[in-house]
Amino acid sequence: MLVAGDGHLSLGPGVPQQPSFLYASSVASSRSLGVLFSLLAATLMAGCSEDTGAAPPLQASASSSVGCKSGQGYQHTTLGYHLCFPDGWTSRDYTAEPGSGGAISVVAFGAPSTVPAHVPASGTFTPPIEIRVVAGPKDQVEASLTSGNQVTTTTVASIKSDRIAVVDSGPANGAVIVVFERQVNTFEIEEAPGGTDDAAFQQVLDSFSFPAS
Repeated sequence: MLVAGDGHLSLGPGVPQQPSFLYASSVASSRSLGVLFSLLAATLMAGCSEDTGAAPPLQASASSSVGCKSGQGYQHTTLGYHLCFPDGWTSRDYTAEPGSGGAISVVAFGAPSTVPAHVPASGTFTPPIEIRVVAGPKDQVEASLTSGNQVTTTTVASIKSDRIAVVDSGPANGAVIVVFERQVNTFEIEEAPGGTDDAAFQQVLDSFSFPAS
């Protein structure tokens, strides 16, 4: 589940924690798994801890120019990636919402009821799939994700990637996070725990690509 906040759902003992959007009682990105904070606290803390030297957020909306054999297309007009996701789903850009944790882009995909237009004023919600982009090299970003979890190698957009299956006994158990680096940014494609959206997650991974340079 996603919650705006600066806390973290722990991936395991001794694992360093970093700020981010949180999957409350489920998965988050490389800087997201941790203790839940309320949205009010998150908003106040974000104003106090903002890193003025961080890369500016990049927001973009869906593009209809992406051709998909099935489903519908999405293209991030600044980062350039495009993908296909299921019909009946929608995309939401949460980059500017409280609790984005300094990510330069946070985009979620799911049925309209699971990805509201804005972070709720209270409580949590569960986007089935999230794509987070963080400035910095992959080895720094994913260190908090790999410890104690199953890591295998895969390929996304012709880029060697790590597929991390969260297997600890915490609330993130069952989450899957695919991590890769491109142009000194780290991309994290995440599926919430439960496995109910495996087909959609695979569709996103299979179709994820960048324009030819």
